[in-house]
This record gives sequence, C-alpha cells and structure tokens, in this order.
Amino acid sequence: MSKLNKKWEGKTGGGLFGQAFLFLLLKRVRVSLVYPILFFVIPFYLIFGRKGYKAIFSYFNLNLGFNKFRSFLSTFRNHYIFGEVVLDKFALLAGNSKQFQVEVEGIELFNKLIEEEKGFIIASAHIGNFELVGHCLRQDKKKINGIIYGGETKNYQKQRIEALEKSSINLIEVSDDMSHLFAIKEALDNGEVVSLPCDRVLGSNKTIAKDFLGKKALFPIGTFKLAAQLNVPVIAIFIMKEKKLRYKGYAYLLNSLEEEKSSTKKAEFIAEQYVNTLEKTIKKYPYQWFNYYKFWE
Repeated sequence: MSKLNKKWEGKTGGGLFGQAFLFLLLKRVRVSLVYPILFFVIPFYLIFGRKGYKAIFSYFNLNLGFNKFRSFLSTFRNHYIFGEVVLDKFALLAGNSKQFQVEVEGIELFNKLIEEEKGFIIASAHIGNFELVGHCLRQDKKKINGIIYGGETKNYQKQRIEALEKSSINLIEVSDDMSHLFAIKEALDNGEVVSLPCDRVLGSNKTIAKDFLGKKALFPIGTFKLAAQLNVPVIAIFIMKEKKLRYKGYAYLLNSLEEEKSSTKKAEFIAEQYVNTLEKTIKKYPYQWFNYYKFWE
C-alpha cells in the first residue's frame, strides 16, 4: 500500500480542530450556506497542491481534449465541486442528512440482491459522493461492510463510525498485513454486503490494464477475482452530485460468465464491465473525477 500512499494519501484535510469545527457547524447549518467559502479556499489548494492540480489539469487536457485555458477553468471547477462534496460528507457524518435529496437509477437491482441469500459486492469509485450510499440504500436485511482507509483523524473516524452504524454499515479498515481480506471473505460467506472503491491500486500487483478515457490505466482486479472465486454478484454504484443538495445515483449489475471455469477470465470479464460503467458515468459528470494523482501511467 505504500506505493500508492506516496502518490495519494486519501486523507481528508482540515486538521483536527478544523474538522471538529466543521462537524459542530454543519450539524446545525444548511451546508449550502458554507459553499461560498470555497472560492477563498480553492486557490490555496491550486497553488500549494501542485501534484493534485497537475493530475487534474492533465486529465482535462490529455484525456478529455480540452485546450489549456479550458483545462485550467475546469480544474478550478473540479476542485470547487470536490470541496462541496467534502462539506456534504461532513454534514452527513454530523447527522444533518435530511437536507439531501437522492434518487438512484437502478435501485431495483440493489433491492433484488438484498432479498437473495448470497452476499454481494458494491463496487464504487472516487467519483461523486459515495458516502451517501449508506443513507440512500438503508435496509435492515443485510449488513453492509464498508472498506475504508485508516489514515483519517480519530475525530473523523469516530464521526464516520457513529453515522454509518445508524445505517447498519460496519467498517473494515484496510491494513498493511492484508488481514482485511479475511474479513471481506468472511462477510461475503455470511451473506453480507461488502462495499469498496475499485479504481485505485493499493500497492497491489494484481492489476489489469484497461482502456479508460482514451488511455491505458491500471485497475485492481483482486475484488473481481474474489467475486469470481466465491461466485457472488457485483453491482457498481455511483452517487453523483447534481445541483445544490441534489444527488443522482446509478446502479449497474455486472454480469458474470456462469459457464466459465477460469476465475481469472471471470474476473477480467467483470472488471471490463466495471471500467465501462465508470467511463460512462464520468463522461456524464466529467468534473467529478476525484483521483488527485497520476492515474494514467
């Protein structure tokens, strides 16, 4: 995991006191009232967060074909929307979730899997606001296990755990000794749900190269390999920000090669569909790509 962390820590900024203030404020205040402060904050990140700036600028310029001026404006817009999403997450974790409106296209696919005895995997990505899944997919039939990065502040982790437990979501922390893999398998064997992002290579050599937005990119294949070996369904879900406090979710059931004996070929087939749905979604919401490191090698 160290290789990735050098590129992208995946850690929420703001520091201990800044985060505590946001939790206190957004527990009582409508989050959209705080959005304007981002106009003063974003320039700071553009100037001092050069790696993130260069990565997103390159994404707009090289992958989407924007000219340099449009790429600069788009990079600012991307950072601004990401700032809104981060503030929305703090509001959610602070318990102020009723202000959000979420509609999920394909929710019937999720509901059908919930009724089945088998466990299944929710494959997400670092786009939109996946934190909302726990709030818009509430149910009491299956426990959902969310895989998280463990580098957050104690206060942020505490708020996250308390908020997600109310939605019947258990958190499994990614560990250097890979023990989280056993927890994931156990959850699936028990007929539970495992939710995790499948767009970042966490230092693993188990990857697959796919054409993604015009260039080759590496995606982790371990999750899809596990799904193939355990014969559990995979559903891709992306929750994208619309205007103000409205979100639109998209759920896609990824097909499996039922007659194929090779788990590797099965995994590659599922991974191909995942990348296709991710590309389809990000083309519709190009400003909500939130991987702030060199994604295309």
